[in-house]
Amino acid sequence: MSSLILTVRESIRYRGRSGQYSWLAHRLSGLAILFFLVIHVWDTANAFFWPQAYVWSLALFKNPLFGLGEIGVMAAVLYHAFNGTRITILDFKPEWWRHQRLSSLITWTLFFLVFIPIAVLMLSAMIGHCSELASAGDSCLRIPAFSEFAQYAR
Repeated sequence: MSSLILTVRESIRYRGRSGQYSWLAHRLSGLAILFFLVIHVWDTANAFFWPQAYVWSLALFKNPLFGLGEIGVMAAVLYHAFNGTRITILDFKPEWWRHQRLSSLITWTLFFLVFIPIAVLMLSAMIGHCSELASAGDSCLRIPAFSEFAQYAR
């Protein structure tokens, strides 16, 4: 949490241009990926150590709020990958740093060209899941009770 606070505080204090904004987006996307990995490792460990919690969390992750979070994680992974590639290329060719604004624009363009179709597919799958639940008389916004998964308890 202190890393996030430091990132926000320093980005407000310093008034750079494309370099600063690329750094900020890279840092925040890295923190988002780290947050996802922590949740993922905890959830996967539950498959062995606490099966009831694992099955409950799988049902919980079908909630549209988690679906939007998955879209956010996909955005973080894509931007982090594209910007990391940009930084690597610029590190190998230091004379190209003077083209940082152009390289940032190319990175953002590639990001949006790849992200938008993927986000549409993910969003349509989430809407389809909610439609299926609605036709069955259930709500996709319902948070499953932990007690519903007691048969998986050890």
